[in-house]
Amino acid sequence: MDEVNEDLMRFLDADDYEDKLMILREIRGRVDEHVVNMMAASLSLSTGGASKEACLDQIRDYLTLQNKYDGKRMRQ
Repeated sequence: MDEVNEDLMRFLDADDYEDKLMILREIRGRVDEHVVNMMAASLSLSTGGASKEACLDQIRDYLTLQNKYDGKRMRQ
């Protein structure tokens, strides 16, 4: 059985978009394509076969946008 990826679990367990962004910045250089795809899927994002770096940028952009518009509502 495969081991659970600790970086992925931290990302999935993060309480809000800001925490997810922080974790994304921390793990960007060490995650593999499979983990990136799992992170995107958890946010209902389609990677469309893009490169790992492009997917990470897409996740970052999505989280930044969500944090800007929904972040305050999530904290209440």
